[in-house]
Amino acid sequence: MACPGASCPIHAKGRHLSVSSVPVIIKKYANRRLYDTELSAYITLENLMDMVKQDRAFVILDARTGDDITRGVLAQVMLEEETRGRAMLPVAFLRQLIRCYGDSRQGEVSDYLERMMTEFMDRQPPAVTPDGLEELGRENAAVVRQAMSLFTSLYAVERVGNRTVENLLQEIMDLRQQVAALQDRHGDAPNENGSR
Repeated sequence: MACPGASCPIHAKGRHLSVSSVPVIIKKYANRRLYDTELSAYITLENLMDMVKQDRAFVILDARTGDDITRGVLAQVMLEEETRGRAMLPVAFLRQLIRCYGDSRQGEVSDYLERMMTEFMDRQPPAVTPDGLEELGRENAAVVRQAMSLFTSLYAVERVGNRTVENLLQEIMDLRQQVAALQDRHGDAPNENGSR
């Protein structure tokens, strides 16, 4: 018996899923065109970016082979944004990331980046007055520089050999304390005179 309406549950590997929780299937054809099977229409990389921002679940499949190529297409979306003057990824970070490909710790790096981005996106930005924006920007830049140097140092351990795992763990703990202190400080934003 057919179930009326879009909220009809379906079965997937023993689970009940509503139609809205099922990822949209997008097919990529040899001519590089993307076809949204839910809309029955061709879409662009900008449409994909909007879907990501709306937290819409989707999977991109190669139309010929059926292979999941979601990761590669999302990397293409990022590349488009980076080349449009909206660059976000520092060159030093990209170099370090490229060095990790094929490394025995590649999986660890992937897990670490996913955790850090999840924590970053879940964190609420502090309420800051316009007078405090410049100071906040300097402090955030300093924390990012420290994080980047720590990330770099993790891959320099084998080459340099003068740092121990204990030293690196201590640096991580120090960095976490500094981030927590920054978050605490910006919970109490400066007033018009710049004082807290």
